[in-house]
Amino acid sequence: MEKRPKRSPIIEALAVTTTIGVELAVMSVAGFYAGRWLDQRLHTDPWLTAAGVLLGVAAGIWGVVQTLKRFFS
Repeated sequence: MEKRPKRSPIIEALAVTTTIGVELAVMSVAGFYAGRWLDQRLHTDPWLTAAGVLLGVAAGIWGVVQTLKRFFS
């Protein structure tokens, strides 16, 4: 395993915090739009939109866990 170059702890904390926020936001919005698109096609308002948001949040949380594992390993 390669050693990472030394960086400022403040910069690392900002990078991880930004990554977490962006990851959660992007996945939630993607789930919303995917669910809304499916709702429009299948006429199932609002069920697939809600399911898409929930799946997006779950995917975002999974991504955050993976990011934190990499950060703390």
